[in-house]
Amino acid sequence: MHIRINLFMSKFFHAILAVVVLFTTSCMKEENSSYVTLTADLGGIESRAIADGTTVNQIAWAVYASGNDTPLNNLWGTMPLSNRQATLDLRLANGKSYDVVFFAYYTENPSQTVEIHGEINPLYYDLSFADKSITVKYDNATANDEKRDCFWHTVRGMKVEGAANRTFKLTRPLAQLNLGVTETDYNTALNSEFRIANTEITVDSYTKFNIFDGTLSELKPTTITFAGAQTPLYSDEYLVIDGQSERYKYLATTYLLVDQKCTSNVSVKIWDNSGFELHTLNYSFVPFQRNYRTNIIGHLLTNPNLFTIVVEKKFDGDSE
Repeated sequence: MHIRINLFMSKFFHAILAVVVLFTTSCMKEENSSYVTLTADLGGIESRAIADGTTVNQIAWAVYASGNDTPLNNLWGTMPLSNRQATLDLRLANGKSYDVVFFAYYTENPSQTVEIHGEINPLYYDLSFADKSITVKYDNATANDEKRDCFWHTVRGMKVEGAANRTFKLTRPLAQLNLGVTETDYNTALNSEFRIANTEITVDSYTKFNIFDGTLSELKPTTITFAGAQTPLYSDEYLVIDGQSERYKYLATTYLLVDQKCTSNVSVKIWDNSGFELHTLNYSFVPFQRNYRTNIIGHLLTNPNLFTIVVEKKFDGDSE
């Protein structure tokens, strides 16, 4: 009996000691780390318009030890957007530096809470945190699909020196292409019973980029045909160009992955309701720039030779 008591007491004190050690270790971790709040921001929305980024509804994120190629264990996942923002609360080690990646995209099933190791399922992209890359899916791509929009930002060398709140603005790794017609052109086409149903866009685009520095994986782009899809011409939305009083009706729109600056030939085919090809618009050496809009505007329906190309840095009415 005496031996049993000593054995019991020995186990008891060892258990107490283990609790003290765990408690002390926990306190040390608390003292050597801080909460860091990171907010990913896509900017405000004044009104719902075509190609304004409102289809984006989810963000994937990952945290790396600065300079490392693999995300830290349990520090990657997904979270939903709310009012164009998503906020991530992390406890990170003081004195250490981190790289943080954000990629905002459209998913058919957005999550309602922050998910650690959450399912990452962009509709039109393959995202690999291990490979540090995003690949555009062009299989069965169609024109006039706003769900192809996406936004991205990488924080490099973020040093933790205590609790902090930081906000980062995400930008498009893409260029946006819009074709717009004047209201006079639109009305003239309607009066002449020029009925457009679908538009198809052929343009050069890259397919893969590095999520750390944005560099492209290919030496040259691939010619992509965005198959015919319903034109946004008859919607109530207008394409508005900075510095111009005239509004334009959207004829076609799409997104392409580009270098910082480049040019491409653009071809747009137009069909009527019966599937008859009405005509093709061809433009050579059209300029594109990442996170910019390239707008081809004018009398594209009734006099295709009367057009202007305007490249502008604009998102949600906020020019920079």
